[in-house]
Amino acid sequence: MKNHVVESYENHREEDRLTTNNSRRLEFLTTARILDKLISGKKTILDCAAGTGIYSFYLADKGHTVTATDITPRGI
Repeated sequence: MKNHVVESYENHREEDRLTTNNSRRLEFLTTARILDKLISGKKTILDCAAGTGIYSFYLADKGHTVTATDITPRGI
C-alpha cells in the first residue's frame, strides 16, 4: 500500500525547509522563542513528527531530554 505522506517527505528536502532563506529562518527563530517561553526548567520531551529534528536538537541543546520520532525513514 502506497503511503503518500512518506513518499512526499522522502522526495522533499525537509532538512532545508527552515534554513534555506531568511523568511524560513525567521519561522524557526519565532518558534524557538515561543518554545523558550512555554518550556521552563529541564523537561522530558517527546517530539512526534520531528522530521529532521531541528526543534529536537534545539531543545536538547537547551538541556532537555528529547525523544524524537517520525514516520519517514529519511527523517529518522
